[in-house]
Amino acid sequence: MRWWGLSAALASACWLGMLWPAVLLFVVAVTGWRRGRHWLVWLPLLWCYGVVQLHSGLAARLPESLEGETLSVQGQVVGLPATVKEFRFGRWRYRQTLTLDVWAAPAWPGRHRIRVNAYELPVRVKAGQRLALTVKLKAPRGVYNATGVDAARRDLASGIDARGTVKAWRVLDEAVGLDSWRQSGAERVAEQVAESPAGRAILPALVVGDRSRLSPELWQQFQITGGAHLLAISGLHIAIVAGWFWWLGRWLLGPLLQRLFPVLGAFTLQQLAWGPALLAALGYAALAGFSLPTVRAVIMLAVVAGAQCTRVAVPLWKSLGMALLLVLLLFPLSALSESLWLSFGAVLTIAVLLTSHGGRRLLVLLPLVMALVGAILFEQWSVSAPLANLVLIPLYTCLVVPLALLGSLFQQTWLLQGAATGTELSVWLMDALAAWTGHWRLPLPTAINGAFALLALIVLLLPSLPFPRRLLPLLLLPWLCQRPQPLPDGEWQLVAFDVGQGLALAVRTREHLLIYDTGPSWPGDSMARRIVVPWLARQGLTPDRIIISHGDNDHAGGADALAGMAPVLSGESSRVPDSRPCHAGQQWQWDGVAFSLLWPRRGVRPGNESSCVLHVAGADRSLLIPGDIGKQSEYRLLGELPPTDLLVVPHHGSNSSTSAALLRQLRPAYALVSAGYRNRFRHPHPQVLQRLGNAGVTVLRTDRDGMIVFRWGAADNVPLITTWRQYRERPWHRPAAWRFW
Repeated sequence: MRWWGLSAALASACWLGMLWPAVLLFVVAVTGWRRGRHWLVWLPLLWCYGVVQLHSGLAARLPESLEGETLSVQGQVVGLPATVKEFRFGRWRYRQTLTLDVWAAPAWPGRHRIRVNAYELPVRVKAGQRLALTVKLKAPRGVYNATGVDAARRDLASGIDARGTVKAWRVLDEAVGLDSWRQSGAERVAEQVAESPAGRAILPALVVGDRSRLSPELWQQFQITGGAHLLAISGLHIAIVAGWFWWLGRWLLGPLLQRLFPVLGAFTLQQLAWGPALLAALGYAALAGFSLPTVRAVIMLAVVAGAQCTRVAVPLWKSLGMALLLVLLLFPLSALSESLWLSFGAVLTIAVLLTSHGGRRLLVLLPLVMALVGAILFEQWSVSAPLANLVLIPLYTCLVVPLALLGSLFQQTWLLQGAATGTELSVWLMDALAAWTGHWRLPLPTAINGAFALLALIVLLLPSLPFPRRLLPLLLLPWLCQRPQPLPDGEWQLVAFDVGQGLALAVRTREHLLIYDTGPSWPGDSMARRIVVPWLARQGLTPDRIIISHGDNDHAGGADALAGMAPVLSGESSRVPDSRPCHAGQQWQWDGVAFSLLWPRRGVRPGNESSCVLHVAGADRSLLIPGDIGKQSEYRLLGELPPTDLLVVPHHGSNSSTSAALLRQLRPAYALVSAGYRNRFRHPHPQVLQRLGNAGVTVLRTDRDGMIVFRWGAADNVPLITTWRQYRERPWHRPAAWRFW
């Protein structure tokens, strides 16, 4: 267990970033040294190493003083550029997403990796080119919610020091190197299967890791059915290719080499089989551009192969622990990446299943493990996920991946077309499963409840563990019975999701749920699909009513993700499909909480002024959600607005709203602003913040606080406020600093 303990110390240090555990581990090491356990001395050293690496990664990020500034840099394109044709702002445009290693910025010395978007370039950037660029950057941040991606952590794990946009560029040197060859290979594969839409998109992703041709709709389809991990070359793919070549070496190459070179008779066929297996894994990693997931998987396989080939009796658990520690020593911040644990979990699961159950049950049990791990790590879950993986993993393992690699290696179009047929079959299968299981719902497991479910699955997979199998369903109860904390009659709870420059709210009573607005969308995805839908699945809730204040994208963009869940009201029903108009005078009551629509009235012009204005009144406290109305609508409402305890600031804090007269009428104690971090509109406006401050209002902001949960009900009659960036703060959410506690 020492290798696992050392790995746990290093990984925990990268997650926590505090120095006090090193003191505790030092005491443990001194005590262990006296008792002959000398390996314990590495625990405090590895902890300090992890904290130093975390601090170095944070210190390399773009300083706050340079955010939004225009910088001139030189850089080289790393990996394959992704080019997307998208419809934004009423027109079609091309967008290229580039990963660059940049230098020569006097204000930001050193070498840094950034990820930028380039719009409407006259000539597309190619992999491997060296460029002179003018860029505008921000430090990695992203939105932060109870569900969805923590972009700051993911960028830190990937070594991304800044994100932004390209303002100007010119080529210094033409494309050279491995990435340039990979881009050419992806284009050749796509051309050879051009008649297959699925094959043209999927095969370049499987051969060289180029996912730029995957449409947003196809990517979502794989995500919903739990098969997205098949499209990213990772530990599972490396293990598949290495496994195929291991069997080839064991049954064909090994005996042939022993016959040709008798000196190799000193080695067993199992030992000789590791040679082609490792070479195949290394070659596949090269095709993927030696991305971190593939390098980590090769290292894991190399450690296991070394233990097997040296004829040292090393247990499987020890070999895997050594592999994990070596990966973390070389790439310590990869401990923050879900892909490490997914890759390691795939290799571990395959090894455990082969040793405990044999290959016959591998294809049945592996999809269950991968579906559950994917639900915990990536918050993607559906009833169809295990069923889809049950077919997709064997299909891609035995047909699509081998044919795609052989076809691209030997330039055989018929092999690539066979692989493309397999991808078309997988898309048809996912469509059928989604249609069949679309109405079935299971709650998305939390990390703790998912761990219990995973424990039940591990006990099922390992017959040697002394645990009564009839009690395994008890471990599933925390997941299947997870529900939010109940509210008493007459109380309400507001959840303001951090959706960037937009608005998405959930108002919950004891037995009902209202969704007000769904945040922005972009071609192929939306904040609602990434954040609101997983939140509903994790809470085990379904909305009873949805209000879309008006038709602008930052409020109505995610309506499609919630389509069919509940009746929809909107101030611009003509712009929001399948909705009915909301108008002043509509009222209903849920669980002792009164909901009243105060606006729009007849004759209001379309746009912001037609927003649905909702008043929520509980037993003691009230809430006003005015959408994007401006001062003129505020003035017309003044005589009808009762005092309010919590005000959702209209129009994200624009100076065109939140008049002093409105604040005098409402006298709110708290105000909530939903806006994007450093947004181009500069919301909330400084004058609005000044008016709120002059009125003695406490301001909550999603751009500063992340997701906000607001509820009245404390014993001293003060609100219970949870701001995610404080409640769930992590080291990567703040500037680099040494912390002892």
